[in-house]
Amino acid sequence: MIRFTLIAVLATIVVFQITGEKVPVNEGAMGDGVFFREVAGNFLEDVETGGYNVFQMQRVMPFAFVNILFGALEILKSNDNLMRGMLVLHFLFLGFGVYWYFSLATKLRLGDGLTILGFVLVFANFAVLKDPWYNPFSTDLATLVLGIAQANYFIKFNRQKLFLVSIIAGFVWPTMMLTGLLLIFLPSDPLVVFIKERPKSFFPVLASLVMLVFLVVVSVITGRFDWENIWATLMHVASIFTLVFFVFAIMVRNPVDWSMSYSLFLKKNKPQMMLRFAGIRFIYLLGVFLLSGSNGSLDMVALVQSLVKDTLRFPGDFLFGHMVFYGFLIPLSLAFFPRMIKESAKLGMGMMAVSLLMLVFFVHPESRLLLAFLPFMLVLLLKSVRRYKIVNKDVVVISIVNILMSAFWLPLNVAGMEEALGLGHQEMYYFPAQRYWMHFGNMMSFKVYLVAGLVFVGLLILAYRGKVRYKREEYVRGRSLAAKI
Repeated sequence: MIRFTLIAVLATIVVFQITGEKVPVNEGAMGDGVFFREVAGNFLEDVETGGYNVFQMQRVMPFAFVNILFGALEILKSNDNLMRGMLVLHFLFLGFGVYWYFSLATKLRLGDGLTILGFVLVFANFAVLKDPWYNPFSTDLATLVLGIAQANYFIKFNRQKLFLVSIIAGFVWPTMMLTGLLLIFLPSDPLVVFIKERPKSFFPVLASLVMLVFLVVVSVITGRFDWENIWATLMHVASIFTLVFFVFAIMVRNPVDWSMSYSLFLKKNKPQMMLRFAGIRFIYLLGVFLLSGSNGSLDMVALVQSLVKDTLRFPGDFLFGHMVFYGFLIPLSLAFFPRMIKESAKLGMGMMAVSLLMLVFFVHPESRLLLAFLPFMLVLLLKSVRRYKIVNKDVVVISIVNILMSAFWLPLNVAGMEEALGLGHQEMYYFPAQRYWMHFGNMMSFKVYLVAGLVFVGLLILAYRGKVRYKREEYVRGRSLAAKI
């Protein structure tokens, strides 16, 4: 009954979104969406002439599917029809995502409270309830759903299905094939963790200093220290120190004994498994390269520069942006971080490698880069809080927060929105364009950043208070049980 209710509520909101507003420019497409619509309309013709580069080939699957299906059914490939096709495909993807989530919940043996909590955290957010339906020509929802499938088959230890899903996902998002191979071929033996407190070490300080120097050098090379714009430069400097402190705190709170774990990896690692890993990875990349043909148009330097340019605009903007995009999952993950790392270590070296890769993308403010890792973050969080008895009040509070942040209820196409989205990059930092772009940390205006920061601090305090309360209740129950014995 609980699962039926969750599905019914989700379906009702999604149907409301499908029939609702769309991007008001370019007949429902903007940014990468314009390219993806062209893929949906002309994939078979363009792929024969090598019309895509290696990066584009790793994101074309949903749109290629629509193109082939429309061709087989002889449906006119107009812009409106292609949009309808993408909306139907998103709905089907969401259905598979719900199925794989409940399969994962069964494997994890979650109670009703945790099942609802996980469902809310993964589906009740901007990434699911608003963005795919407002901007249908994107790979975001497909990436999230296939990530849930990867997490499901990893927990089930079904390597054949995990490999099959990873092959498909490799043509939806570039990192997903690598993620699947890490989970399949790295040893499943748990890493070594410190039983008591982590011993004092100079390594976090040294690593933080190296990171600080590296960020300063990169900033100089990319021209981020613009002394004619003192405000932007000060924000950038503050962002560098905030990021270094964040990484330093992660290293200090990390409970894994890396020296012992590395020795264990050398002992448990099998050369034939690494050869298979390297061989399959090479064949996949070779296949993508052979299918592509216009790699001369791929400017990797410009791509890296654009990624760097979006980082370190405001202090901690990646935290605030991820919170607005995904909801309460981000503050909860920070509150339970040490426990989540222990759970990652228990799940084996593959899961730890995925967690480290996830951390690299976590510190970038563009939340879409985290979509492929979100289900794994959810798994680690649910395993971390599984020993606690989640009360209904907490689930209700988290649900309300996520629903509010999802903005499914917020009309975006207000007066001036079409003009705002059609203007230059700088116009995105002002309203009404911020009604949409405020959900992306790399596109937030400073005012939205301040409000999001206050909300983030409040939710983080709430998450820590809840964690302390649950620990206290667990301690009281343990003492009561010991007294009875």
